[in-house]
Amino acid sequence: MLPSYYQHVCRYENSLVTKFFGVHCVKPVGGIKTRFIVMGNLFCYEYRIHRRFDLKGSSHGRTTDKPEEETDETTTLKDLDLNYLVGSLFLHSE
Repeated sequence: MLPSYYQHVCRYENSLVTKFFGVHCVKPVGGIKTRFIVMGNLFCYEYRIHRRFDLKGSSHGRTTDKPEEETDETTTLKDLDLNYLVGSLFLHSE
């Protein structure tokens, strides 16, 4: 799978497939081992991102902790917030 992924991202520079730049592990002296992945941002910088979502496909604990009036474009919304937003869009469009 990795060779096909690599060929795809090399051939299609503007692909919306997330680019992975590295998988790393660090363990500070006396600390705990931490693993992390460095990924590229797939969003174009010329467009303002006005809503961000962290979608997991679950409903358990999947709402933001902020009241709606306190959310802004830096707030990361979750699965159930999307359900609420889509539902309210349909209600307002009729």
